[in-house]
Amino acid sequence: MAQIDLINEFVRDCELRGLELRTVQTYRGSVRRFLIRYPDPTVCTKHEILDYLGHLQTKDITVGTIKRDFAAISGLYDYLMFCEKVRVNPVDQVRKRYLNQPEMPESRQIPELQELRQLIRSIEPESILERTIVTFLAKTAGRKGEFLALKKDDIDLRKDMIYWPSKKKRKIRLGFIDPELHDLLEQYLIWREEQKPKSDYLWISTTGYRIHKDYVNAVIQHYAKPLGLHDHHGPLHTRLTSHCLRGFFTTQMQRAGMQEVYIKWLRGDSLKKKTWANNYLEFDPELVRKEYLSCVPELIRS
Repeated sequence: MAQIDLINEFVRDCELRGLELRTVQTYRGSVRRFLIRYPDPTVCTKHEILDYLGHLQTKDITVGTIKRDFAAISGLYDYLMFCEKVRVNPVDQVRKRYLNQPEMPESRQIPELQELRQLIRSIEPESILERTIVTFLAKTAGRKGEFLALKKDDIDLRKDMIYWPSKKKRKIRLGFIDPELHDLLEQYLIWREEQKPKSDYLWISTTGYRIHKDYVNAVIQHYAKPLGLHDHHGPLHTRLTSHCLRGFFTTQMQRAGMQEVYIKWLRGDSLKKKTWANNYLEFDPELVRKEYLSCVPELIRS
């Protein structure tokens, strides 16, 4: 079987199994790099797999990236077993012995309130797309994938509600908009119409099409770097990304005294693992909204 055919079949298998698009794209790259080194995976032994681990460890990549690559390669062998091309998955023993050790995760940067206010205020009011993106993420704790998947009709400024798209990690799909974000979104939607949108997605560029997936972090880092809040080549705790704004939201809500369960609700986290909840609790959204509005900080006006 030609490499390109095998990669395409494996990608199709991942899609049929319901893997998210981003995961499928990542797995494609990991498998393609492996097949460049080992063109016929059906004859690879666990010793060659171990050699490949050693090869990756010489590269300037994190342990997490190596684990991700090996998850993809293991998935490839599972597919080959399903197709009866191999009898065993030679990756499993290597992963179990060398990659399953617990590791201490690196700490991400969580900006302080004054730092984030400074960052947002450094964005010219005319740059309404950039200003709205950063403020929206800081006030909603949305994951980047959820944020990018929003459609224009998912924002209801009449009720000041966000209807988050259905995603694997998003357990609660309702969010709220405070007055400051409301004003920004009103301005942004006017700007959006001026671009003659060619997409239903909420976030578009001046071309009228949906913004690129890397644009969000590029915007944050462009404005953060001059303020000393981002070092692209530094350790994780010196980089500022959209995920850091999720941490910022959580920290600010905690400091304002919001109940933990409401924070989880607003972040879209699962509520199942609480001793007081056998399943999702039914909350009155207006109670959550009231506490949200009392705790969410102003980022521009104050």
